[in-house]
Amino acid sequence: MRILLLCLAGLLNCTAAQAEQIIGGSLGYGFNEFKGVAADNNEGGDNIVYDIYYRYMWHDSIGIEAGYFGGETGLSSAFVGIFTGIENVEYEGARAALYGQYLLSERNRLYAKVGMSTNKLSYDIKRPFSHDEYRHVVERGQDLYTAAGWEFRFHSGFAINVEYQYIPVQALTAQNLNFGLSYQF
Repeated sequence: MRILLLCLAGLLNCTAAQAEQIIGGSLGYGFNEFKGVAADNNEGGDNIVYDIYYRYMWHDSIGIEAGYFGGETGLSSAFVGIFTGIENVEYEGARAALYGQYLLSERNRLYAKVGMSTNKLSYDIKRPFSHDEYRHVVERGQDLYTAAGWEFRFHSGFAINVEYQYIPVQALTAQNLNFGLSYQF
């Protein structure tokens, strides 16, 4: 326990000149898969997603990130939901993650995020082609949050990035490709 506290104190005691603060957001498109929702069916679909965050870099390569993410049914899922019986899929959650980056050059970097999210998933289950019988389901819980990507930072402090996210949210697993913009101050 004493070693863990010394390591934590060492990480938090880095010089202020190295500390960076970054705010950003991204929009994307992805695919999701339900496991064990309808009677022995694995239902999938697409989703439109967003993610906003604040990152504090206490070292050149390591930081922490807090954010809020969400997604909802995409166009093909809305159409396919008529036939499969799962409709109006929405998820959202707050997250905290450890952020690590590898500098390829002064402006280019590869990065990864690993953390936890507290989230909510809601969807409707109904019989295909029926409006009479349906059940609205809301699930809440904590799950893993992971992402990896590439970022290009301009001298002005702005950056663009492309990110792959793998986010389990209760019975749903979302895999998204996001395009984002951030600002370092």
